[in-house]
Amino acid sequence: MNMPKSALLFILFFVMSSSHLLSQTYKVYGRIFDSKRNNKLEYVTVKVADSSYGTTADKNGEYFLKLSPGSYKIIFSIIGYFSDTASVFIEDKDVERNIYLRPSEIMTETIEVLGEDPAYEIIRKAIKYKKEFRSKLNEYDYDAYTKYVFRSDLSVIKKDSLTPKDMYPIFGILESETKGYFKKPDSYKEIVKSKNETANIPRGIAIPYIVNFYDEVIGFNELKLTGPLADDAFDYYEYKLLNVTSIDSHRVYKIQVIDGAGLFPLYKGSIYIADSTFALMKVDLSNNEAGMPFAFDELNYKQKFTEYSDDNGNKFWMPTDVQIYAEISFAGLIYLTGEGFTVVSHYDLNKKAPKGIFDEYVIKVLPDAKKDSAYWMQNRLVKSTGEENAAYKQIAKKTKERKNKFGFNIVSLNFGQYISSNPLNYYNYNRVEGSHLEFNLDLNSFSRRTSVSGYIGYGFSDKKTKYELSYTGRFLKDRSLRVSAGIFRKLQAPGYSIPGFYRSMNTITSLFDKQDFYDYYYASGWDFRISKLLIPQIGVSLRYAQEKQSTAYKNTDYSFRKNYQPFRENPPINGAFQRTIGIGLTLDPNIYKFIDYGNGDESRFTETEWPIFTLGFDYSGHKLSSTYEFRKYTAELNGENYFNRFLNLTYRAGAVIYSGSVPVQTLAGFNATSAVFDKNLSFKTMGFREYLGDKIYYLNLEDNFGNFIWSKIRFMRRWNLHGFINIAKSDITTANYEQAAYKGFLTTDNVFAETGFGISNVFDVMRLDFAWRLTNKIPGRNFNFSITFLNF
Repeated sequence: MNMPKSALLFILFFVMSSSHLLSQTYKVYGRIFDSKRNNKLEYVTVKVADSSYGTTADKNGEYFLKLSPGSYKIIFSIIGYFSDTASVFIEDKDVERNIYLRPSEIMTETIEVLGEDPAYEIIRKAIKYKKEFRSKLNEYDYDAYTKYVFRSDLSVIKKDSLTPKDMYPIFGILESETKGYFKKPDSYKEIVKSKNETANIPRGIAIPYIVNFYDEVIGFNELKLTGPLADDAFDYYEYKLLNVTSIDSHRVYKIQVIDGAGLFPLYKGSIYIADSTFALMKVDLSNNEAGMPFAFDELNYKQKFTEYSDDNGNKFWMPTDVQIYAEISFAGLIYLTGEGFTVVSHYDLNKKAPKGIFDEYVIKVLPDAKKDSAYWMQNRLVKSTGEENAAYKQIAKKTKERKNKFGFNIVSLNFGQYISSNPLNYYNYNRVEGSHLEFNLDLNSFSRRTSVSGYIGYGFSDKKTKYELSYTGRFLKDRSLRVSAGIFRKLQAPGYSIPGFYRSMNTITSLFDKQDFYDYYYASGWDFRISKLLIPQIGVSLRYAQEKQSTAYKNTDYSFRKNYQPFRENPPINGAFQRTIGIGLTLDPNIYKFIDYGNGDESRFTETEWPIFTLGFDYSGHKLSSTYEFRKYTAELNGENYFNRFLNLTYRAGAVIYSGSVPVQTLAGFNATSAVFDKNLSFKTMGFREYLGDKIYYLNLEDNFGNFIWSKIRFMRRWNLHGFINIAKSDITTANYEQAAYKGFLTTDNVFAETGFGISNVFDVMRLDFAWRLTNKIPGRNFNFSITFLNF
């Protein structure tokens, strides 16, 4: 099966599922045992003879089928055992049938060989069968049931007698029934017919993630893993024949998949190949260290295959159940495990899909998909445990309680479900305001389509009150129309909007080390902006803003340390009233797919990696009663492209050009590291507004080499190595330089260039950068080491 490349994003959010529905049905149910040892057999394939309908026993050996009245033969099969067939007659009630499978006869221990391992020839034949398989299978549809159970130390449920001793309590549950469609080469559609989720996941969907281990490359976000049966698999993998087992009396080879030197994103584990056809029958594979997505500690797939036929008699081995297990941790603070199980209960092979089924909506949830507990008691294909049943009730209760309850953590005070405040911003310190106290609130609607935020604060050294109130609304089904507006009187950093976390960091450095990294001016006014995606590839925006701008002065030299040393002066600006109107255009050639949540809401994601081009024009002048007359033209190209394991480029190139009379606070500058705040693709050795101009040009290029150097070192395997080069040029007219109230900035001497490397994901939240200036060298400023934190 094929999936869109970003499908595994849903495994962290609200992922995957489906089932076979029949009217006036009854259950055939029971347990499956090993006939010799009387052990329960987990994940046995259960199939109705002469049909494509079936199910899979769960980990406790329990199974059930939903069948209409009539006579049936049901086949039970699993590698290592003889299959068994049970005859069942259904009249007007459920039928219980326990099954005892007999171990099959062929079984050998680990095989030692000299020369080439026999596994290589088996894999060659499996790759040949893959090509035949893929050439004959053009499209198909299937029914599936999927359940995901997430456990976390953040769960609202406390550990109790139902929680296994070695596990966290349940954080959330998602389950669904879906109808899936696939057509060559990569058309895919999942229709969610029925869904259920715990109360804390209101927009959850569970869709079956069925990895196609026949694929040449299997995508996992930016990671690309070569498949174990890819045409070039021998360039990456080693293979070893572990033993020969059987299903019935047919030989099945168990082959160890070895990820070579472990430097490339690959799988490791074992696969089972049928002797007669060399079809893939079962996999038990995990991502290796180099192929582990960020924050994942473990990612394992178990998948079984069953033989199906199309109307022409062609036989295909298709997945009938998929198990996914993941362990996720972040910064030693958050731990999450996810266990998913999909039962594929029906296939129609090489059948034409309904006309128009393949469109831009990859996942579509039917409006009436939400079903109650009574429905799921009758229709789920994997029996819920007592712990899961209790979790639904406990999470619903806790979620309801929290809707109107006060809650507190280090970054948020929550007043019920939709109102919050950020305590990190209650106190800030800088050389202009001194101690600044404020109170802030954020209000969000239930759908997160509308938000209002604001604060009011007071600076004890500049003795000024500041405030800001802003509104954002997202409209239309796809949220493609966005309206925002705000009114403010605030202390502004030229060219920067400083996030609360970095204001707190600047407070610490100012109080303890007299390092206030920003410059400031006072701004008061209001703004309005409206933007619309005309189509996914073209967006337009209109904006209006007016503000009165005045110089802010240094008002304090106090700090806990270095009282003998004054703060540097805050630079003056050109006092002005500035009224600006502007337009913007975004050109995005990428192909987008959509998820329709069935409730009037939808979201989109990209399937391609083309760069995005943005253009902008702003005018401020005497006709608008502005103090200064100027025009601003902006253009930027940015994107990210993954080519291979060692070439994963992120880039940004652009220009800002002014014509007319430009005040110093409006001059263009570069994204530069300021020691506590680092924008993506920034200049690492350049100081805050060190270079300004009315014409600037820039190129930022970075490559993520991944973790190949230290992927085998457990505590370092999440670290990624980056290499970068940044180039810039700035210029300013004599007139704009002469009128500038502050002339302590520079323009580049020809081209500014720097290079270096960085290490990201250190302790999951930090990035370390080492950078060297190549041109425009300044004594003491030619090397910079910086630590950047995630932007909370």
